[in-house]
Amino acid sequence: MGLVRWLMSGLLMLVVNSALALTPPDIANLQLQDLKPWFPEATTLAQDIGQPGYRLVYNNGEVQGAVFYSHQITPIPAYSGKPIVTLIAMDTRAAIIGLKIVQHEEPILVVGVKESDLNRFTDQYINLFALDKVRVDASNRPGYVGIDGISSATITAMVLNRSIMASAKKVAIALSWPSQAATMSATIPIALSEADRWKQRLEPWLDQLPTIIILVSALGLLLAILFFQDWLVRKPKLFNTLRIFYLLFTVIFIGYIFSAQLSIVNMLAFIQTLSHGFTWDTLMLDPAMFLIWSFMAASILLWGRGVFCGWLCPFGAIQELIHKAAQKLNLPSFEFPSMIHERLWAIKYFILIALVGISLDSFSTAAAMAEVEPFKTVITMKFSREWGYVTYAIALLVISIFNSKFFCKYLCALGAGLSILGRFRIFDWMRRRNECGKPCQACASLCQNGAIKPTGEIIDNECHFCLDCQVAYWNEHVCPPLVEKRKRREKRERAHNQTVPVKIIESSQDS
Repeated sequence: MGLVRWLMSGLLMLVVNSALALTPPDIANLQLQDLKPWFPEATTLAQDIGQPGYRLVYNNGEVQGAVFYSHQITPIPAYSGKPIVTLIAMDTRAAIIGLKIVQHEEPILVVGVKESDLNRFTDQYINLFALDKVRVDASNRPGYVGIDGISSATITAMVLNRSIMASAKKVAIALSWPSQAATMSATIPIALSEADRWKQRLEPWLDQLPTIIILVSALGLLLAILFFQDWLVRKPKLFNTLRIFYLLFTVIFIGYIFSAQLSIVNMLAFIQTLSHGFTWDTLMLDPAMFLIWSFMAASILLWGRGVFCGWLCPFGAIQELIHKAAQKLNLPSFEFPSMIHERLWAIKYFILIALVGISLDSFSTAAAMAEVEPFKTVITMKFSREWGYVTYAIALLVISIFNSKFFCKYLCALGAGLSILGRFRIFDWMRRRNECGKPCQACASLCQNGAIKPTGEIIDNECHFCLDCQVAYWNEHVCPPLVEKRKRREKRERAHNQTVPVKIIESSQDS
């Protein structure tokens, strides 16, 4: 009991220290010298804080502009589950003249995006007006000012844009800068209604309608595969061809075109979002990611983790395609002995526990440690990273030539988290026979994940729902019980075919 109390008190202190260490800045504590790069002639920074959260800047009694923090006006949770703290300076024309990211825990900004890339993004806001309709990657849309996004950080860029422009607009309306903003206080309320919120949330969906149609169609096809699996697996050529094409779709479209590779960082960010107040705003900014998340959540409840890991994970699909190609080339493969294999499974659960614990103290540190996943290197950044990350990712892909889905089986923290949630699944559609494992081991030898016990039971936590065992289950040339039945049937047919001509000859002789 003493050890438990010690651990609980230590965890509590960790959370409290984390909260204190990450306290975001307050506009009340801002100093005039912090604003000199934007207001070099300013002499006074007003002590009063105007609503919705700005302070005026003066030069000898004349108003020069206003400064404010985006998170105190429009606190939109970003990828990390927390708002990005941005200091914004605006002149009396309602033009943004200065902008600085002060605090954030965005994983892609911590590890992956260069400072120069981030500066290039924020520099685009200089001389934009608070009442402008600014959209990321919407340069050809009439009525909008388009800005370039941050490569490999779509959600972060969209959250930044929305929080910056919404905050600037609220301050401009409150101050009637410029004069036409006074009319917009009358027509645009500072606080959005729920209908306006949903309209705002659906804007990215209208912009990405082709992506949504393709992805919804693909997920619909996957549902059909799952529901009609018993019919499909009886046609091995059709099923195997369909599976190869679906894995290719997952890599090319879900991975590289839609940039919808899920990660343990997504799961940690979702936990952070729940702890700071759930909102749909951030989740719906990226339609492809939202659809994958939603389908994954539903499939875990219905079938367990295997549907996502076996069909919708781009990095998992790459590994499987590499191993299948190696098998076609008759390259050697190896598997660990059962006892070692089962103990290696535990590694990914230890990694998961460590990342969750670290995220309680610092999400950005957890995001950096989550680089044990090669997803960002291979999928998000397309190998455009430092040599250490690239070497690690390539090494995992090379290992998958000889040991199928090595990373998924032993190192994937996301898979570990999903397997825990998958214990509550509703359906169990994997067919087994009494002979499975007693003594038949045919399916166990086919399973890429080693997810079938020597006694024949499927280990649901480790199953990737590839359905190879179900193809074997119905194949009378692979499944030993069916092989025996086929041989007996063929023997009876041969015996029948041999006796029929004899009877015909005898009957003709009698006549």
